[in-house]
Amino acid sequence: MALAPAVKLEPVSLREIVGDGVRWASGTDRDTLGTGIDCFDRALEGGLPTGVLCELVAPSPSSGGQTMLLRLLEMARRRRCFAALVDGSDAFDPQTSPPELLEHLLWVRCCSLNQALQAADTLLRDENLGMILIDLRGCDERSLKRARSSIWYRLQRLGGKRSALLVIYTPRPMIPSSQIRVAFTGRLSLEQSDAVSREIAESLAFDALRLRKQGMGDFPQMIQTG
Repeated sequence: MALAPAVKLEPVSLREIVGDGVRWASGTDRDTLGTGIDCFDRALEGGLPTGVLCELVAPSPSSGGQTMLLRLLEMARRRRCFAALVDGSDAFDPQTSPPELLEHLLWVRCCSLNQALQAADTLLRDENLGMILIDLRGCDERSLKRARSSIWYRLQRLGGKRSALLVIYTPRPMIPSSQIRVAFTGRLSLEQSDAVSREIAESLAFDALRLRKQGMGDFPQMIQTG
């Protein structure tokens, strides 16, 4: 399978790129996207909500982040909605994914945090995307530490104007504007890697937290939900 070339963001609509046959996101719908992983969906009261910034913290390659990414692409395929993956370190390997999960995927290959954030800013303005995944796990750690909090709040505000699912993968908790944060805490074994995808997903260990406003003041608080 040949790798797709890097996507250059040109001023052309996604409808012109992919044509008909996908479900386009509406600017008024608010929804919750179930992942099909029972323990995960129960912890988040049905799944990941659209219109908010969801941070998935995957500290190591074996913690379960990639398994969840494939589950999200599967949910997008079932809904026939168009998804975008902003690959911050050009680390995604399409050959590890079932081909049908790539049919409605726009893969934006980046080589730096700055490129990934610029691409995310552009894609969040396109109302035709039903899912936007931003993978920053392989980005330079110094760049991640230097990222201004205003950048994350900007992405959160853009996502709040949409009905799309916005998920940002990080190697550690770092986004102050996260409204949902899920930190994968386990480590998949070699034996588990030979299991089928659904069995692997059901064995994921994680802490799930949801944003809540305190009774007094304007400071947000993350509270555990599962």
